[in-house]
Amino acid sequence: MRIITLLTDFGSADPFVGMMKGVILGIAPRVHVVDLCHEVSPQDVLEAAFLLHCAYRYFPTGTIHVTVIDPGVGGRRKALAAEGRHGCYVAPDNGVLSYLFASGEIQRVVEISEAKYFLRPVSRTFHGRDIFAPVAAYLARGGGIERFGSVTTRYVRLTVPVPHKRGAGVLEGAVLHVDRFGNLMTNVSAGEVGKLGSRQGITVTIKDRTIRGLQQSYDRLQSGAVGAILGSAGYLEVFANQESAARLLGVGRGALVRVEARRRSRRR
Repeated sequence: MRIITLLTDFGSADPFVGMMKGVILGIAPRVHVVDLCHEVSPQDVLEAAFLLHCAYRYFPTGTIHVTVIDPGVGGRRKALAAEGRHGCYVAPDNGVLSYLFASGEIQRVVEISEAKYFLRPVSRTFHGRDIFAPVAAYLARGGGIERFGSVTTRYVRLTVPVPHKRGAGVLEGAVLHVDRFGNLMTNVSAGEVGKLGSRQGITVTIKDRTIRGLQQSYDRLQSGAVGAILGSAGYLEVFANQESAARLLGVGRGALVRVEARRRSRRR
């Protein structure tokens, strides 16, 4: 049984996600559809790219990931199907696969052009239903991506935000995602933090708040206290125990985060 995941900014107030599932199941009734997330910030391509990057590796090899964050729907942007080391990807050509390109996950890409695989008529406003869903369903029935169009090496790649070194033992990163609990997920990886030193020898500064040391769990702090932790996605997070760090600090996506190794004071 093939798995298809859906990552969109459609939310749950409208029937858009349900329609995509209906199309998929009409073509491939044995497929298992997983709702990865439908609450991506509207039209936020980079946020969706980051979430897909965090999630794809936890699915079985061969999973088909459909990502529809599509502010250019109906315009000149292309549609893509891609094969990767771990899975396949169906998405608009707007940079939503940028993290996967940067990591080397994606190995081959085709521009989707074979209209016989589309739902008819094709709406100018809902390619998620009429192009991406049916292509994913036909892919789940077997075969490779080459039947959907021609191989291409021309596709949109956004600049993936990476931390910058600001001197010895200092990194400056940014908040890439605010989760439902108000945790601030940054682009500073656990590996980069490890190079700076021990957990307790790290300081994290965001806005006007400096946090000393990293916590091993959320409950190590008093309720409402702000701390830093290496989160499940493998990146540094700023959190508030049983509160929203985003609300308490008044920050969101794009906020700068400074991570540095504390200097040991010299004894005289």
